[in-house]
Amino acid sequence: MVDTAVDLKFADGEYHFALLLPQIFELERNCGGLDNDGVRRGKSVFQIYDELSAGLGLSVDDAPVFMGGGRANAKDIRETIRLGLIGGGQTPIDAKQLVDDYCFPARPMAECLGVAWAIMRATIEGVEVKKKPTTAVKPKRKPAQNRSEKAQ
Repeated sequence: MVDTAVDLKFADGEYHFALLLPQIFELERNCGGLDNDGVRRGKSVFQIYDELSAGLGLSVDDAPVFMGGGRANAKDIRETIRLGLIGGGQTPIDAKQLVDDYCFPARPMAECLGVAWAIMRATIEGVEVKKKPTTAVKPKRKPAQNRSEKAQ
């Protein structure tokens, strides 16, 4: 089963991240810039994902690793994480505080790049949800009849 939300280690623990439609609209609006005519233009989540991916590789356990270079910028990283926290159930105030405390400039930018990328990857490509192991329930057998009951 595929999901577009993801649980990740971030800041002081593990958090649930989801970019729902309202957060996607806000992310695209907030991460845009001015065009040549001075008109503010949004930036597509696909472009943000491409820019976040450019400086990353994947380790053998599929974890993002900063390889250097790339085109990601601080605002895209911070906004992706902040809005992912809000979509995952954090209040806007708590989400902003977590980003302020645990993202650039408080921490190196590369630390949060992988988190932002993982949130965006779940949004764009989906992530495989691990099924919890289920235990098969054996049907109850009817109690065996003794010989005297069978004879009657």
